[in-house]
Amino acid sequence: MPLGTAIHNIEITLGKGGQLARAAGAVAKLIAKEGKSATLKLPSGEVRLIIQKLLSNSPDKWGNVGVNQKSLGRAGSKCWLGKRPVQWGIMGQKINPLGFRLGTTQSHHSLWFAQPKNYSEGLQEDQKIRNCIKNYVQKNMRIYSGVEGIAQIEIQKRIDLIQVIIYIGFPKLLIENRPQRIEELQMNVQKEINCVNRKLNIAIRRIANPYGHPNILAEFIAGQLKNRVSFRKAMKKAIELTEQADTKGIQVQIAGRIDGKEIARVEWIREGRVPLQTIGAKIDYCSYTVRTIYGVLGIKIWIFVDEEK
Repeated sequence: MPLGTAIHNIEITLGKGGQLARAAGAVAKLIAKEGKSATLKLPSGEVRLIIQKLLSNSPDKWGNVGVNQKSLGRAGSKCWLGKRPVQWGIMGQKINPLGFRLGTTQSHHSLWFAQPKNYSEGLQEDQKIRNCIKNYVQKNMRIYSGVEGIAQIEIQKRIDLIQVIIYIGFPKLLIENRPQRIEELQMNVQKEINCVNRKLNIAIRRIANPYGHPNILAEFIAGQLKNRVSFRKAMKKAIELTEQADTKGIQVQIAGRIDGKEIARVEWIREGRVPLQTIGAKIDYCSYTVRTIYGVLGIKIWIFVDEEK
């Protein structure tokens, strides 16, 4: 390790034991070394002798990983602050439940292959297709309890074909009395993405239990909040609809200026089991944004569908 290296975790030998110097934002510099000991210059200007501990056969790291428990105290003081395990890394990182389960209980919503230089174009094309379909359905579909009913849009691309499958909860409201709407939607998507050498095929599939899907449920809650229904009443009604879909658990969270309050807050409710840390548990998740007269509210829904055995 070269001289002048900045070291954050320092074990100082003070005769009867050691202390871990971890001053907030303080950095010590290595000014001399000999064998397993070295000399550090602390931010206060003091020069201290330390003991080197190698981490996983790497000579460039210093620390106290060899000790499971360390007494945490102030540098140069005998005032002990209690014991805590020394941990390397960052805690409390959240992860998307769908991406966390890819390859086990969750599959991709877009299935295609592209070279690295063309990947961004394919990604933007997928986003245009989804936005075009959602805008068309929103304009032409009759309002049914404030729900558009699109649960998922799956895109499969081949060399000469783009297959789009729309999973919708209430297909009759879109196709009723106008069978040519699918052809009209197909023409709109073709104009949007400007596909000349590829054929576009759009299929609509019905979902057996619409309110068992988080996207449709979030649209229902959003419609209730826009109509100034109490957020607790909207969440409880959503849970009642989910129970009819035979799910094992649900968690609903709403964040923002709820009920027009000046201070934003987070409110959530859970019914049943929602094992987010179990990879074998099939959990559907969605994050939905709703614009109200008071501001933007965020809705998150987790639904525990089933568990692999």
